[in-house]
Amino acid sequence: MRILFLCTYYHRAMIFRDSMNRLNELGHEVKAFNAVIKGESIHEKYKGIMDDAVIHKECFTKWDRFFYFRKQKKFYNALLSSCDVKNYDMLHSHTLFNGGYVAYKIKKHFGIPYIVSVRDTDMNVFLRIPFYKKISDKIIREAAGVQFLSQPYKEKFIDKYTSNDIKEHVEKKSTIIRNGLESFWLNNKAEVKRIEDKKSIKILSVCKIKKNKNLITTIKAIEKLIKMGYNVKFTVVGQVIDKNVLTCLEKSSFTNVIKFLPKEKLIDIYRDNDIYVMPSIHETFGRVYAEAMSQGLPIIYSKGEGFDGIFEDGSVGYSVPSQDPDYIADCIIKIIENYSDISSRCIEYCEEFDWEKISKKLDIFYKNAFLRAGGDAI
Repeated sequence: MRILFLCTYYHRAMIFRDSMNRLNELGHEVKAFNAVIKGESIHEKYKGIMDDAVIHKECFTKWDRFFYFRKQKKFYNALLSSCDVKNYDMLHSHTLFNGGYVAYKIKKHFGIPYIVSVRDTDMNVFLRIPFYKKISDKIIREAAGVQFLSQPYKEKFIDKYTSNDIKEHVEKKSTIIRNGLESFWLNNKAEVKRIEDKKSIKILSVCKIKKNKNLITTIKAIEKLIKMGYNVKFTVVGQVIDKNVLTCLEKSSFTNVIKFLPKEKLIDIYRDNDIYVMPSIHETFGRVYAEAMSQGLPIIYSKGEGFDGIFEDGSVGYSVPSQDPDYIADCIIKIIENYSDISSRCIEYCEEFDWEKISKKLDIFYKNAFLRAGGDAI
C-alpha cells in the first residue's frame, strides 16, 4: 500500500521515521509530508531523517495558528503543489486537527481514504474549545480509521468529545496502537538494577521543562521523602520551555538540571538513577517511560493519561494522581521496597514497544481501514 503521512513535527520526533522504516519492510511504500512554520530550524540530531522520503514545506506563519481554516488551506495548497496525492492509496494524518482537516478535504476532492491519530494537543487544546467539536465530528465521521495511543484517551475522546449519533461508528473503526522505542534502547537494555541503601535514592525525569510535566509536584513529593529521613537526589534532563519552572527547579538544593543530552549520553544518566518519575498533567503516551524501563528504572506515571493501563499497577511502577505529592511519595516507597523485582519486569516488558511488533499492528489497521473505505484487498 502507498501511504502518505501528514505531519507538522516530523522534524522533531523519531517516531514517524521508525514507523515508516518498519512499514516499508512489510512491503508498503511510505512517505511523509511535513508542514511547518516558515524559518523553523531542524535540530542536528534530526537532519539524518530529512531525506527523499520526506517532503518538507515551510508554509505557515506564526500568526496562522490563530486562524484555523487559513492554516489548513495553506497546508492543503502546499501539499497539492508538492506531490500528486492520487499516487497514494491512503493518507495518515498524525494529528486530528493539524492535518486531519486537510485529509478530509483530500478525500472529498480526490476520494482518497484517510486515517487520523488523536493526540494530546487534539484532546487538551483544540477540543476544549466548543468550536472545534463540530470540526472533529466531520473529520472523524469520514475517516476510515482512528488511532489512539492509549486506552484512557480513546475512552475520554468517545465519551466526552464524540457526538452521540457517531459514538458506535467511531468505536468500531478505532484501535489502540502505541508508539515504539528507537531500536537503540532495546539494543542496549540494562541489567536488573538494585538499591544497596534503601534510604538513599536517585530520581530522574527526562522531559521538556514546562508546567505540564509537573516537575514542581515531584519536588514536593521528594521534600516529603526527605522529611521522612530519605536522602534523595533529583535529576531533570530536557529542553527548557518554561523559564519559571526552571527557576523553581534551580532553587531546589537536591535538584540538578541538565538542559539537553543525546541518547548516547542520556543512557548513562538513566543507568545512574534509580526511579523515573513524571506525573504529567496530560500525556498522550510518554515514550520516555519506555526508555526508562529499558534501563531497568521503575516508573511513576499519571492516572488516566497515556501510559496508564498498559501494565498492571505495581508491575513496572505505579500510576498516580498527578497533583498529589503524598501519593507519589508513598508509591516511590513501595517501589523501593520491591525494587529489583520491578526493575526486572521493566527490562522484560519494554519489549512491548518494539517497532517490529507495532508495525505489524499498523499493517493490519491500514489494510482493514482501506477495505472499510471500499478499496480492494492488498
